[in-house]
Amino acid sequence: MPKPLSRASKELVASLIRYFEKEKDAGGPLLPLTAVRERIATALNLNISTVSTISKAVKNNEVLSKQNITLKTLHQKLKDRMLFSGCQSSLHTLLKELGFKWQKDNPRRGLMELPDIVLRERQHREIMMSDKRYDVQRLIR
Repeated sequence: MPKPLSRASKELVASLIRYFEKEKDAGGPLLPLTAVRERIATALNLNISTVSTISKAVKNNEVLSKQNITLKTLHQKLKDRMLFSGCQSSLHTLLKELGFKWQKDNPRRGLMELPDIVLRERQHREIMMSDKRYDVQRLIR
C-alpha cells in the first residue's frame, strides 16, 4: 500500500500537472528536450541550482542508497566487483594510508575522508578541469 504524500509532495505533483497541461495546450514541449534541468526546474517551480544539486547527489548515488558504508560492506562490494582481493584488515590499512578515517554515526561507525584530503581532491579536480579546458580551447583554434 502506498504511503500518503506530504503537503510538499502534493504541491510538486500539482506543479507537474499544471506544467504538462501547458505543454499539451501548446502542442509540444515548452522548453527544448535537451534542457533537462531547466525543464525540471520550470515544471516543479524550483530554482535550477536546487535541481543541479539534487542531480549531482543522484549521480553520486547519495540519495538512493541510504546506506552506511562500513568496512565489511565496502570490502564485500570491492570483492564482488573484483577490484580488491585482500582481506578486511588490508583494506583498513590501505584506507588509512589514503587519508580516510572512521567516524561514529549513531551507534555505528562510518567511513569518511579527512578534511585535508577533501581539500586536496577539490584542488586536484580544479586543476584537472582547467587542463581539460585549456586542451579543448587549444584544439579549437
